[in-house]
Amino acid sequence: MVNNKLSIIMTTYNVASYVVSTLDSLVAQTNKNFELIVVDDCSTDSTLDIIASYEAKYDWISSYAHTNNSGVSAARNTGLKHISGNLVTFIDGDDWLEPGYVDFFLTVFENTDVDLATCGFFIDNENGKSKVKSDKRQNGFVDRDEAIKQITKISGTIMGYTWNKVYRRSLIEANSIHFQTDLDLMEDQVFNVEYATVAKKFYLDNIPLYHYVSRKDSITRKFAMENVRDVGVANLRVYKTIRDSRLDKDNREQIE
Repeated sequence: MVNNKLSIIMTTYNVASYVVSTLDSLVAQTNKNFELIVVDDCSTDSTLDIIASYEAKYDWISSYAHTNNSGVSAARNTGLKHISGNLVTFIDGDDWLEPGYVDFFLTVFENTDVDLATCGFFIDNENGKSKVKSDKRQNGFVDRDEAIKQITKISGTIMGYTWNKVYRRSLIEANSIHFQTDLDLMEDQVFNVEYATVAKKFYLDNIPLYHYVSRKDSITRKFAMENVRDVGVANLRVYKTIRDSRLDKDNREQIE
């Protein structure tokens, strides 16, 4: 039996006002079989000092710092180079986790042979009020088409985020999947679709275990022409990935 270990990659950039809550929620995890890989993308506030104080106290934290601001995709790619677990997820340095987050995912992977598992999430405003994305528990095994459908939906409890999903490291490495650094939006959805097209088994659950903090200065809440371009490019890449995957499947079936 594989002894599952979860690698959590956390990217940070000027989140000194939030990252203590994030780190404290990791300290409070009921299942300790995880590591935290922090990649700071050239913060100019006290984020690095806060991370260093936790790293000195907990041996499961390792941090790396970019010398140039390169974006969240590049930071996540850096994190992937340093993980030791066979499972991996990605969280943001201004969000936080329910105590059972790690245990939920490790239990799913221990009891099943899935390649991708999900959880639900809360949306927190800056005043600390939480709203669960869905009050109705829905969970079960789905096929690839349904998983991709849920990942690419613009609403729902799954969507294209990476922080409510856990992946197998072996699949990421075997297929050279990485985050595309020329996108500032929807880079996570492109990653998810690329992963889903090579994964075989999926378990989708919307039990809320992740707290997404909605900030007024978040890039996803700002409108710019560059964002329009990113959405268009990302959607095109998602479509192409799905199309190519189906063509490959059709060709294999014809050969067989």
